[in-house]
Amino acid sequence: MKQYPSHSEQAAASSAFTFQRWSLAACIILAPLSLALYILAWPENPAPVIVNNTMAAPIQTSIMAGTIGNTLHFIGGIAASFFLPLGYLGMSLLGMRRSPWLATISAALSLIGWIPWSGLIGIDALASDIAVTGSTPQLAEIWNHFNGDPTMATYLLIYVVGHLVSTVLIAIMLGRLHIIPVWAAWAFALTSPLTMIYFPFRILTVRYILRYAILVFFLIGAAPAALAMLKNKDLAQTAPSSAEGLTQ
Repeated sequence: MKQYPSHSEQAAASSAFTFQRWSLAACIILAPLSLALYILAWPENPAPVIVNNTMAAPIQTSIMAGTIGNTLHFIGGIAASFFLPLGYLGMSLLGMRRSPWLATISAALSLIGWIPWSGLIGIDALASDIAVTGSTPQLAEIWNHFNGDPTMATYLLIYVVGHLVSTVLIAIMLGRLHIIPVWAAWAFALTSPLTMIYFPFRILTVRYILRYAILVFFLIGAAPAALAMLKNKDLAQTAPSSAEGLTQ
């Protein structure tokens, strides 16, 4: 005779799934907030547009940010290293029932794309250490070598491709399934092309506008996704009641 879960087991499972949804929803909304802290704590730096500048831009930026700015920058960066991959995973899981393959691909690219983030923060950490100890041409050269190291370049390539592509796929999936409003899905998708424009652009005013736009659009897409995670009843199979089991 087939055994069915008891009422206590069903209650425990329901509590576990509720906890999972709340945790994932928290990660979804904290992902853009932690990213905002990481980005906004450091000011935009005109150094990249200065020809033959002897000090790497992140080192100058760290000096400009000061102690408080650097502390907030790394608090946000470390927090984002956890919330971004988990938040993207949560958004991917929202479509797992009705679009399993697209959700699976989105989840895989999200994790692959965001996991290198924690390693890439080392570039900023080294710049901050050099700024604290006092930059010299030798230390600046070490930073340049570390930044262009094949290992870091590989991490950067995986990060860029993975998180940019997964963002667009998640937006398409959530918008097509009407899990979030279409306008929110469009806003979330636009963060990828705007990010691609932001990094090579060297006009400070435009860079400030772009980074605020990216963060706002990210939050616009993440907020309804977090709400959908809290309301979603399809993330777990509903276990049959013990009464139903006795009638089998």
